Amino acid sequence: MESRTKIARYGNSLAVRIPRAIARDLDFREGDVVTVRSGELHLVVERAAKSRLEQRLETVSHLETEVVTGPARGNELDG
Repeated sequence: MESRTKIARYGNSLAVRIPRAIARDLDFREGDVVTVRSGELHLVVERAAKSRLEQRLETVSHLETEVVTGPARGNELDG
């Protein structure tokens, strides 16, 4: 997909707005972290790589509940 947009001022920086259709296609949301790289005549915006923990947590379908096995004993009391 291709779209034209303007560069705007954002504080002391410049900003490029991502058109809604492209943001929707790439599932970009406000607050997402991205990596920005420049080439000779182009700019690349990529979704930041997620940590291994974030990737694994996405596979969890339900959270486990704490299992209580009785009163605290030994080193468990030193908390």
